[in-house]
Amino acid sequence: MENSKVLGYLEDLAFRLGIEIVYEKLGEPDFPVDGDLCKVKRVYKILMDPAAPIEAQIEILAQALSSSKIEEVYLLPFIREILEKAQKSSQ
Repeated sequence: MENSKVLGYLEDLAFRLGIEIVYEKLGEPDFPVDGDLCKVKRVYKILMDPAAPIEAQIEILAQALSSSKIEEVYLLPFIREILEKAQKSSQ
């Protein structure tokens, strides 16, 4: 599947789960940061650098969303597989 479509599906899932994605330049040349999940005032947000490669953005979203309650959410099998792999890699 095309990476831009995968990214779109993951962004949509975040929206459905009530997780805001904040695209903002992160880090410095000597201290690169692509993004991660955080909680700000009891609201989950995923911070992502829009300049990060699309593969890195997919990985960040998959890692962040894999810890969410997605059992009852309809997902394309391919997207569910990506999230399951991300969850296994974090253990």
